[in-house]
Amino acid sequence: MPNNIYNNLSDDQLKAGYWYVTHRVLLRKLGIFILAILAGSLLVFGIKGIIDYYGTDASSREALLADISKNKLNQQLLVELNNPSDLQVLETEVIKTGENMYDLYTEVYNPNQRWYIESFDYYFILGDDEKTEIKTDFVLPEQTKYVLNLGFKSQGIVNSANLIVENVKWLKVFDYEETRNKFLNFSFENIEILAAKQSGLSKKEDIANMRFDVINKSAYNFWQPRFVVFVLKRDKVIAVTQTILDSINSGEQKTESLNIFQAIPRGVDLKIVPDINILNPDVFKSFEVDLP
Repeated sequence: MPNNIYNNLSDDQLKAGYWYVTHRVLLRKLGIFILAILAGSLLVFGIKGIIDYYGTDASSREALLADISKNKLNQQLLVELNNPSDLQVLETEVIKTGENMYDLYTEVYNPNQRWYIESFDYYFILGDDEKTEIKTDFVLPEQTKYVLNLGFKSQGIVNSANLIVENVKWLKVFDYEETRNKFLNFSFENIEILAAKQSGLSKKEDIANMRFDVINKSAYNFWQPRFVVFVLKRDKVIAVTQTILDSINSGEQKTESLNIFQAIPRGVDLKIVPDINILNPDVFKSFEVDLP
């Protein structure tokens, strides 16, 4: 019997081999067609991605950038946990109130969310190295604070002054924003400012009287709450003073009357800023309970 290499192949294997040989060209074309479809799909997907990135997904991209910014802020918070940023001190304003009499104030800002200045010493340096007395104050987290020296009698004319801050004592705090919203809730109503003649206090033109109601809308009582009062003319501060109440209870309304010993023009506005150290437990007044 002749040696035939196909003797060991079954009929099915022979049929399969025959089919492959007769359809080889078709299979090659089919493979090329499938690869072309895949390449076209990838091309279409890439073009669509570019269009989405620069067009329809702009809002999503902005949201992603916002998330990245939040992550940067979180990194800033991590840095702040160990080292508070410095207190920011702006320009000092000088307001003349009489002969060689001045009110001085400086706006300062604490940029930290988790640190507050429990206490710091400050004074002002005026021309010719004249210094005011040293005072002590505080600054809450993220608070814009007005540091004052009112009624300072100088030895000469003062055109400018600089605030000097020393002995800053930082303390770390947590959840301050919730604390602030809960405690610092005051409103001011029935605000008016009258010249001395109108108020009946004096016939002099260089005295004005301010009146307003302070309403404590928080659920807490306070000892000696302090309020800084600015007199504004077209958004420019022309006078500044402060008042400290003996106390104010939750829901209580108190009427405050202040005199300013300088001429105040018509058409002015009042800006009233609470300045209470709500991180000091001594400022809170206990509730009075009427016992039978």
